[in-house]
Amino acid sequence: MRRPIIRKILTVAGILLLLAEISACQQKNDKIRKEQIVIGVSADFDYLNPLLIQLSMSREVCSLLYPSLVKPSYDEKKGAITFRPNTAKSWEFSGDGKKATFNLRSDAVWEDGKKVTSHDFKYSYALYKNPKIASSRQHYLNDLLLLPDGTADIERAVETPDDSTLVLHFSKAMAEEIVLDHFNDLMPVAEHLFKAYSPDDIRSKAAEIPVVSAGPFKVKEWARQSKLELVTNPTSHLPRPATIKNMVFLVVPEYTTRLAMLKSGQIDAMISAGGINPKDIRELVKSSPSIVIKPVKNRYFDSIVWLNIDGESWRNSHKVVPNALFGDKVVRQALTLAIDRQSIIDGFMGPEHATIVNTSLSPAYREIADTSLDPYGYNPQKATALLRSAGWAPGPDGILQKNGKKFSFELAAPVGNPRRNYAATIVQQNLREIGIECHLKFDESLIFNKNQNEFRYDAALSGMAAETLPFQLIIWGSDFAHRPFNSSAFQNRELDTIIGELSRPLPSVRSLALWKSYQKILHDEQPRSFLYYYDELEGINNRVKNTNINLIATLYNAWEWSVQ
Repeated sequence: MRRPIIRKILTVAGILLLLAEISACQQKNDKIRKEQIVIGVSADFDYLNPLLIQLSMSREVCSLLYPSLVKPSYDEKKGAITFRPNTAKSWEFSGDGKKATFNLRSDAVWEDGKKVTSHDFKYSYALYKNPKIASSRQHYLNDLLLLPDGTADIERAVETPDDSTLVLHFSKAMAEEIVLDHFNDLMPVAEHLFKAYSPDDIRSKAAEIPVVSAGPFKVKEWARQSKLELVTNPTSHLPRPATIKNMVFLVVPEYTTRLAMLKSGQIDAMISAGGINPKDIRELVKSSPSIVIKPVKNRYFDSIVWLNIDGESWRNSHKVVPNALFGDKVVRQALTLAIDRQSIIDGFMGPEHATIVNTSLSPAYREIADTSLDPYGYNPQKATALLRSAGWAPGPDGILQKNGKKFSFELAAPVGNPRRNYAATIVQQNLREIGIECHLKFDESLIFNKNQNEFRYDAALSGMAAETLPFQLIIWGSDFAHRPFNSSAFQNRELDTIIGELSRPLPSVRSLALWKSYQKILHDEQPRSFLYYYDELEGINNRVKNTNINLIATLYNAWEWSVQ
């Protein structure tokens, strides 16, 4: 009799022990979730090194790690960007606009305890300049005093009289907002760490170089194509350690999977790649009332980049040869007219969530927008007439041809973005109706970005975050080899001159006139078929508090985010 009783006692004890373990695990899991925010993203970051980044989300994360000079802020009433102190506690510009002095905080430190100094900035500017590093922002330095070869004279143009003073000298008078925007984007790396690497090897050895932060977060783990884990940086004074102890970015390429994870609470936020599809909002509100939709307006635009040059000729010999299909502006105008942009908006986003545009300029800048320009309304008949005037006529199979060449091409787009996938399908149908054969190709985001940089796509449906006016001035430039955002390889000397003048201090009347000319050139030339600025609808669980998602960035104040 004693043996069954003992067995029962042991069984009950085992159950109680198991329940205790489950309870302990649950308590541990609950504790972790109270200290953690999990964010779902569609694609991995390209780099976490500000010298190398190109993707907008990578830039946002870097702004949480590296000591940028100032903190941009969008004034909605004025429709303009202003700047607040960050690593620079104050700054002054000389009366002639040729010198800027930044007074840096003395308490900013890298996570390893080394001070952030003016020497880090100067050293980093030399790295940004290095052609082997090939930074997408290296041309910002061309505003500085120059060497005879036309490159920035870092030694003469950047003074560091002491650890907390940074002085920049420019070759011409510069508008203050241009300097603040551009040099704020040139986030510095830690000189004492990077000196261990040859500048020529920094790009090729990017995976080996540790990420050392001075911002509110630091990197705990980065498993490529899987997740990035940030933790609060306890030594940060820029502006302080993050409130949340742990912020995880999960790479989930499939939209429906990300959405299901948001609904189930596996992730707390779903951002980037268009965020939440507008058509899913009504059902989401009913089924998941804990999800709050936060729109980012007037920051992102989609367009079809028509490669203006022959990509193969450029890659093989750096010769500029017009693209056989898209080198003619009349053809590009016809293509814009042939695309039913309103149909894309109505079918996917809804008219309240997107605005058709014909240049790269954000609708946020109401005071300078030129509303008198022809809207390029959907008009396949006019598109056909323009193509005929350019020598394109239907062949035996109905496909347009010219000198024996068919108007047939491949339109590339990144995977994991339902909005662009939908738009690509509509574009394909629209072009088929006027006799153009368009095949669709979808590539993983990092491959897509690389191929576009190397001019391997004749046509690509891509997007851009173009929130600031100064950024508008770097999208374009005839020296497209050093302007990676000019992925259409568009060249226009008049536009170059306008961009150069808009970088200087100007009376408001002259500035307005130049912005009107800027828009007219892009409108006439259509180096891209500008589709629309759209609202990115970020989905965030209401357990996440203190989010300030705005035109500047989705992660604008991520260091203040907390959980309930």
